[in-house]
Amino acid sequence: MNEPNVSCEENAGLWDRPGFLLRLCLQETGQAFEQGCAEVGLTPRQFDFLFVLNGMEETTQDRLARILVLDRSTTGLVVGILERKGFVERRVDPTDKRKRLVRSTDKGRAAFAKASPAAEAAKARLFERLSEGERGQLMHLLRKISEPAPRVT
Repeated sequence: MNEPNVSCEENAGLWDRPGFLLRLCLQETGQAFEQGCAEVGLTPRQFDFLFVLNGMEETTQDRLARILVLDRSTTGLVVGILERKGFVERRVDPTDKRKRLVRSTDKGRAAFAKASPAAEAAKARLFERLSEGERGQLMHLLRKISEPAPRVT
């Protein structure tokens, strides 16, 4: 992820743009994750779903969307993909027919366990050039940036 050997004219301030730098970081961790998860067949986003579901018995699809900070449509799409892979099961909530309950299957828990080392390797690859203090600072700043803005009434 080093700056490429390009002229100032070609660079034109690109390395001063936070969105560009965040994309490079995401690209770097995504490549590391996907290399380690090729045989599992999970994307980083699908892993996030299994990460959340692995920590709970069952939840509604709406709650899953809120936890992952995704819209309902995207959540439904990813849950559908995971369901077709046999990693999750979805059923109608018996107390509210409009809602869908989602839970990880044994196959999903096994895929999560198999993919977890790749997720840790991707994180390590991102952090390898940072001191422990810098890692904490980066995570603090990313959380601060990612917090929802206060609602103006």
